[in-house]
Amino acid sequence: MEAPTSTHLKVTRRILRYLKGTIDLGLFYSSSDYFSPMGYCDSDYAGDVDDRKSTSDFMCFLGDCVIYWSSKKQSIVTLSTCEFEYVAMTSCTCHAIWLRILLKELNLSQIEATMICVDNKSALAKN
Repeated sequence: MEAPTSTHLKVTRRILRYLKGTIDLGLFYSSSDYFSPMGYCDSDYAGDVDDRKSTSDFMCFLGDCVIYWSSKKQSIVTLSTCEFEYVAMTSCTCHAIWLRILLKELNLSQIEATMICVDNKSALAKN
């Protein structure tokens, strides 16, 4: 968004061709005045049997509607189940911050904190 190149234009055209070809598919977005962002994240510990890297998954809602999601193999090998959940939460948090900045530019500033839900049993366990 900050320094577009001809490659970005090519990718944009490819996305538009994809959208044109899948016009009958999609998600239903209802109208609402509720624009509070919320994130959900999860990951699998050492899910790739070849390199033992985990996969981080997250989705972000704006109100009741999913606006983006991601599933990506983590770039590092984590040493504990707690650590790989924190890596997933960090990725989700970075995207939530980006979304808040984007919404602020669209004059939809958020006052309350963005809630991120995760099933991190290690963080909840008592020592």
